[in-house]
Amino acid sequence: MTSAVLVYNPAAGRFPLSEKRLKALLENLDRYGIRAEAAMTRPLQEPSTWLNLKDTDLLIVYGGDGTLHGVIEQAVKWKVPVALLPAGTTNVLARELGIPRNPEQALSLVGRRKLQKIHLGQANGKYFHLMAGIGFDGYVISRMNQPMKKVLGIGAYWLAAAIAILRYPLPPFELKIEGEVHQGTFAVIGNARYYGGEFLVTPRASVKESCLDVCLFTGRQRWRYLSYLLGILSGKHLRYHDVIYRKVQHVELSGDSSVPIQMDGELIGHGPMEFISSSEGLEVVVP
Repeated sequence: MTSAVLVYNPAAGRFPLSEKRLKALLENLDRYGIRAEAAMTRPLQEPSTWLNLKDTDLLIVYGGDGTLHGVIEQAVKWKVPVALLPAGTTNVLARELGIPRNPEQALSLVGRRKLQKIHLGQANGKYFHLMAGIGFDGYVISRMNQPMKKVLGIGAYWLAAAIAILRYPLPPFELKIEGEVHQGTFAVIGNARYYGGEFLVTPRASVKESCLDVCLFTGRQRWRYLSYLLGILSGKHLRYHDVIYRKVQHVELSGDSSVPIQMDGELIGHGPMEFISSSEGLEVVVP
């Protein structure tokens, strides 16, 4: 019998997990030979040590990318493979790896246990599996809330982005990229191609590659952000003269300490901050 911990977000965007559905899920896992102990997610501000994975064979994550982000540190620490049951708003990592974005369909993969290693990024020692967003992007995430995401889905991001274009003061910051210093007002440090489920801000990135992709937007005018949004939608933003794109191992953020930062869709604080491609990886159950 496989020993597992099932971490779940009861308010997951598309498939909230009621007590009845949780019981049925545990029974289905048992049929696959997996005895799972259920644990509800905790606030991101709480240390991840609440999750003890000692003597655990598998970590099952029911929720979205934010749910995985909250437990990834312990999964790496205990070297426990992860099975995703995507129930969040966008489920970007599931899309990257070809995992069905319906939890019931993804459940069928758990019994097969085919594993694939993905690489991770780190920001001041904290892991991220998708991306870190600096400046404009961090401000957008700070304007969103759970009810908004639940009702509008990915539309919540676009509504918050439209508001940010009008309100965010666009303070500049500095990124030191492999020895070169550049100023910008928005940057995405990508470990994955997809951003927000549909868009390719760092289109050359891959979770299978041991490096990070930096996309830095240097414009300071509000109207320029409309061009950036259109460029991302059309896939042409990398051609812009004021967009810098690099593959890197190490990036340093400095400058205005009020600049907000998000990781994997969760607001995590402000600069300064150091980003690296981590030597650690994570094994994930895939098709």
